[in-house]
Amino acid sequence: MNQQHDVNALKTNSESQDKIERATVFLNALDLYEPEIPSDLLNLSVTFDETTLITSTRKGAYLNNGSLVTFVDGVQAQHKKDVLSSTLLAQLAANKQCNRYTNIDLWYQLYIDTLEKVGWIAQDFKFSQYEVKGYSFKADKVILDVLQAIASENEIAIVKETLTALQALSDDDDRLVFFDSQSHHQSNGNFQIISTNESDGNLSLNLGAFYFDGTKNTTRFLFYEFSTSSSRVFKGTESIVLNEEVYSYVRDQVTKKLGNHLAQNIYNLEI
Repeated sequence: MNQQHDVNALKTNSESQDKIERATVFLNALDLYEPEIPSDLLNLSVTFDETTLITSTRKGAYLNNGSLVTFVDGVQAQHKKDVLSSTLLAQLAANKQCNRYTNIDLWYQLYIDTLEKVGWIAQDFKFSQYEVKGYSFKADKVILDVLQAIASENEIAIVKETLTALQALSDDDDRLVFFDSQSHHQSNGNFQIISTNESDGNLSLNLGAFYFDGTKNTTRFLFYEFSTSSSRVFKGTESIVLNEEVYSYVRDQVTKKLGNHLAQNIYNLEI
């Protein structure tokens, strides 16, 4: 029995080491997209990395490039940084290789692949059209409906708080301007809503991925009322768990690879 246990332990260690080596090679070769930062935000955003202020396990929310990332109470500060860094990395890696608004299936394939390469464990992510009932819909209502299938009541409550806080921002708020510029273009949008939780040190995130196309170019698209006759919504969900053993080895490499992107792409949203 002990001999078999030792063999299994050696196999596990070997598999982990292989994943760590492959993650390191992947990050060394990875190229990232350089987002077009609105000119009025450039000087402000480049000089300050808001992730450096994350020190508590309190609930929180962040605008992260084209994603809205939320945390329930109890998520370690380092784990919050890990989620923000790795999901930003996945977006910029996918953006580098294809257009996030015109090649959706490939974009999400690259996004999930990047997360898996650096230590996240995903299952079987798929995209499908969301069936809208009635003559119109609002994206924030679709988001909550889709997340009900994978997120806890507590996570849903935090997402609701976050959407309310986002809606309350003024039209010229830097955070809203930046999020709009990175998550939708003209009449198309591609964005993610991520709810994060931690239990006994194990970190997991529930990903809600959304794409819409329509005929109108609008700001504040999450709260705009779209017509079902001229707009479509596609959605995908995935529950993803972090392999701490792998990510802990590449954490610093991810941070280094992102460099100034951390300051340019992540904004705190008070809830």
